[in-house]
Amino acid sequence: MNNIDSLMKNINYKFKNISNLNEALTHSSFNSSAKTHNYERLEFLRDRVLGLIIASKLYFQNIQSSEGDSAKKLSFLVCKSTLKKIANEIELEKYVKHSKKVDSLESIKANALEALIGAIYLDSNLEKTTTVILSLWKNYFDNINLSSFDPKSSLQEWCLKYKKKLPEYKLIEKIGPDHQPRFKIKVLIDNFTYSLADGNSKQVAEINAAEKLLKKIKIAVDVFIRFILAIIFYVYKKHIKISYALG
Repeated sequence: MNNIDSLMKNINYKFKNISNLNEALTHSSFNSSAKTHNYERLEFLRDRVLGLIIASKLYFQNIQSSEGDSAKKLSFLVCKSTLKKIANEIELEKYVKHSKKVDSLESIKANALEALIGAIYLDSNLEKTTTVILSLWKNYFDNINLSSFDPKSSLQEWCLKYKKKLPEYKLIEKIGPDHQPRFKIKVLIDNFTYSLADGNSKQVAEINAAEKLLKKIKIAVDVFIRFILAIIFYVYKKHIKISYALG
């Protein structure tokens, strides 16, 4: 059994046109000098197919849920961390072709999985793609845990804790047809700190923007802490040298 057969066994789908699968497994860094199709061509389908199928499942599974609650669940099920976990489960990293210059596939696992979903859709139809997605996502549907996944609430709590103005969400643009729109949202704090993100609904875009801003804040805090520790270490070393010199 070759690598391609192993992957198709992992996802329980056999491609009719292997070129669709090869395209989904080819990163843009691979053999860039040649006219090789890579999974960036599948970006048009990307989260549209995945989002439609996941959203439909949530809608019919949770008829009584509010739009906000469903949006949080959708965001959890299609977020990068969930996609990376599923990519790890099917060992997708083993099959992605990329340049040796790519040090880690962590940053491209989620995109590669989305491309794989798009390739399955191109190779078959919506019904078969739905079967594959619901199989791969089954454990995540059965164990949706939003206790640690509510970026908007977390961002609001951070603002209250540090006496900042509450986050403000602004619609930047809406693109696409009415039956398949994309919304771009900007979230601001004190009209200064901001982040941009998109989604297939305003609610999802706001959640994505809040999550992105929280990550920016965490990085900034980590950098600040490292800076302070470096200063403390420097002062400490200088103090030791002075004490040693004074005998």
